[in-house]
Amino acid sequence: MTRLVLFDIDETMISSDGAGRRAIGKALARLFGGDISTSKVSMSGKTDPQILTEILKHCRMEDQEIQSRIKEILDIYITLLQDEIDKSGYYIIHRGIPELLDLLHNHEKVFLGLLTGNIEKGARMKLEPFNLNRYFPIGAYGSDSASRMDLPEIATGRGKQHFKVDFRPEQVTIIGDSIYDVRCAKGYGAKSLAVNTGSTEKEHLLDEKPDFFFEDLSDLEDVLKAILA
Repeated sequence: MTRLVLFDIDETMISSDGAGRRAIGKALARLFGGDISTSKVSMSGKTDPQILTEILKHCRMEDQEIQSRIKEILDIYITLLQDEIDKSGYYIIHRGIPELLDLLHNHEKVFLGLLTGNIEKGARMKLEPFNLNRYFPIGAYGSDSASRMDLPEIATGRGKQHFKVDFRPEQVTIIGDSIYDVRCAKGYGAKSLAVNTGSTEKEHLLDEKPDFFFEDLSDLEDVLKAILA
């Protein structure tokens, strides 16, 4: 059976040393002054618009104003992100990712895409230092919807159009490091593969009952078996 495998980015494939958080903080400071803190909001597994909404709600901004400003904030964020990536001291790719992507890319029954809370431009910028964009012709992003629960259907639709394969939900595997990756997979009827390379504690990931769990993705044989199961 063919598989569409959708990868999260931050803490699943790479760690960006807080480049995104710093760029968001600077974008907010540019628009609203330096008194808006990003530290009270967890960003793991959330979409960029969701993160901004939560930050601005902490500042007691009204919902209508928040929604009217998100695009403006993200436009500024994108102009700042590359510099923050370049300045990161610990910008890494996680163990097993290069080998796994090569293996899946060359597998006749596997097709690859992204499912990430990053807006698309930010996602592509974060992957570029490791030349990973070449593996992912399609994806679903925070720029498509503020709700991660919407992204599996969007990604699968794009996969069907691009690859000319009519993927059913049970043929889709979503790989991520957060509880929200597991939840959006389950909500769509896809398989969930959780990896413990991010900030989410192991027991919290296991509480979500993912179909598969790995400490990291370096055991290529077992990860491939899980994807093809």
